[in-house]
Amino acid sequence: MLNPGDYSLCDLAVTTAINNVAQTPIQHLEGVVAATIEAKLSYGSGGTSLKAYVQVTLDDGQTWIDVACFAFTTSSAIRVINLSGLTPKTTAVAPTDGALADDTCVDGILGSAMRVKLVSTGTYANTIISVKMSVR
Repeated sequence: MLNPGDYSLCDLAVTTAINNVAQTPIQHLEGVVAATIEAKLSYGSGGTSLKAYVQVTLDDGQTWIDVACFAFTTSSAIRVINLSGLTPKTTAVAPTDGALADDTCVDGILGSAMRVKLVSTGTYANTIISVKMSVR
């Protein structure tokens, strides 16, 4: 298990359109019971929309499941969510991959690894997307 602490899921300068580009996952999260995630867009200019899908895997990366979608447009913003692996799921969840509704999350599902998948429209300039997490 990864030690509790703060980790970077993404820190990327956005200069061209991004189409379903997955960032390097943080692995060895077995046993993590909660993750607080902060997504920050430092807007420069241009662009239309940018989505950061936070995803988990339960099968060593064969399948990725959206657990949060942070949606940004053309202004700087910071958004924060907290996910708990202790939230009961009594109804089956249909996993999505890059399709979760804007600014929503699916609580109760944490896996052995987490990553961010990015999708943007338009050409941004001098813009940075940063996604950080604190796990415990």
